[in-house]
Amino acid sequence: MAAMKPEGRAQFRDRMRRALGGERVPLDRPDLTRAAVLAPIVYRDDEPHLILTRRTMTVAKHKGQISFPGGVAEPEDPDTIGTALREAEEEIGLDRSLVEVVGLLDDIATKTGFVITPVVGFVDSAATFTADPVEVDELFEVPFAALGDPDNQEVVEIERETDTWLDQRYHVDGRTIWGATGRIIARLLSVLEQGR
Repeated sequence: MAAMKPEGRAQFRDRMRRALGGERVPLDRPDLTRAAVLAPIVYRDDEPHLILTRRTMTVAKHKGQISFPGGVAEPEDPDTIGTALREAEEEIGLDRSLVEVVGLLDDIATKTGFVITPVVGFVDSAATFTADPVEVDELFEVPFAALGDPDNQEVVEIERETDTWLDQRYHVDGRTIWGATGRIIARLLSVLEQGR
């Protein structure tokens, strides 16, 4: 994948909205737990960044892994977007009124028993964050340009028992992003580059 070309904030937002405007693939998997994550985009120094977290070692699942803010759907959530925004508010203190949702990516199923709907949104650059210390060990931002750089990308074949699959990984600033988060980023970069 080619490195991203510089463009204006409004152009990038419009391109993202168009890329996410086509058909998406929802998964009907009642055997798996429904969840949603917010893929929050914020501008720093005229460059788009993704906001990510590193989970604590005390959470029930995915200890120490890099992830987007998100979690399991609750009965009071109005929809998938509501789940993602509620979880982002709980995990990183992001005021939902400061998020402009521009679309959804394809659902993904995980080996750990979830169907995740990624919700993509632009965050007001004036937003402040307060990480929940129970769930979030670290909150950080990664430039899209770094994620799009082929030198920072790796595909690893994973074998567990009788199962084999490819894992998309990103190595940025001494961190390795992998698993469901790596797959979501790969899909986001792909739809942005090619359109859905």
